Amino acid sequence: MFNTSEIAIFRRAGLSPVFFGETMIGSRMPNLTYMLTFENMAAHDKAWAAFSADPDWRKLSNTPGYTDSEIVTNISNIFLRPTAYSQI
Repeated sequence: MFNTSEIAIFRRAGLSPVFFGETMIGSRMPNLTYMLTFENMAAHDKAWAAFSADPDWRKLSNTPGYTDSEIVTNISNIFLRPTAYSQI
């Protein structure tokens, strides 16, 4: 999904991707992790609402092979704040 059209939908909705990574070792495989940036929680909520309502996302997420029940077993959210010495 990310390779075909999801990143474009992210950007259109105001979601700013920083990083995408696949787990290589561990009990949570397969696993996709990605990092997004937001100015604050209001911007987070607004962008995710726009993403969820996007017609292209709705079509993509209902495409056989891409439905949540076929590809998602768990979703975790972690909110981070950079430290003073962070390069990001």
